[in-house]
Amino acid sequence: MAPTVSVITISFKDLDGLKRTVDSVRAQRYAGRIEHIVIDGGSGDDVVEYLSECQPGFAYWQSEPDGGRYDAMNQGIAHASGDLLWFMHSGDRFSEPDVVAQAVEAISRDGAARETWGFGMDYLIGLDRVRAPIPFRLRKFLAGSQVVPHQASFFGASLVDKIGGYDLDFGIAADQEFILRAALAREPITIRRVFCVFDTTGVGSNRHPDEVFGDLRRMWELHGRYPLRGRRMSLAYLRGREFYHHYLKFWEGVFGRLSKKST
Repeated sequence: MAPTVSVITISFKDLDGLKRTVDSVRAQRYAGRIEHIVIDGGSGDDVVEYLSECQPGFAYWQSEPDGGRYDAMNQGIAHASGDLLWFMHSGDRFSEPDVVAQAVEAISRDGAARETWGFGMDYLIGLDRVRAPIPFRLRKFLAGSQVVPHQASFFGASLVDKIGGYDLDFGIAADQEFILRAALAREPITIRRVFCVFDTTGVGSNRHPDEVFGDLRRMWELHGRYPLRGRRMSLAYLRGREFYHHYLKFWEGVFGRLSKKST
């Protein structure tokens, strides 16, 4: 029997994006069952009306205040009954109608669906390019030079039970911390194909480098895993990256001011 896939969509004040995501999920051609779960943060009557009247209905939906995106995702996990979990946020969509089928086919060659996880590539709207962190390298991931596309990732239900849900205290990078726990538990299956069309205009995609560096440092310390030869060398490497970034920004500012004066 084909695995059941639970697609979990979180949404907040984005009815148009939610509709695009729902249409994308319903366009999937898959021999097994796809259950769609929508966790909306209380966006208003128009979203409630859409969710309640949408046919066929969802496996589960709610529209009420929550504790933010990762609290909503954890609530989605709690309502999921599938063998595989796939997080497809409002506004994002599957790239083709056979994405779920392709992922399940790849898993079938590598063991039980409930025990594994993996990812494909995503197309970045706004940057007009494909993100392709394949093959997966834990060291590169820890160094921050390889970001796994969360909406192009799928997670076995038993694996999620083992590693736990999203850490609500970790902040905006909790998806990458969740992926690190998955990677420490098991090597991912990687599929060299675009699985997701991802909107890069969101808050998680436009962050100050200092925040990104800080999240890397916190993730290393939390798990005691470092990309280079131990803690000291890894922290020195990160300080070097921070210094280099601020050095470039300083000289960009200097040359910008000189350019304005010359005109």
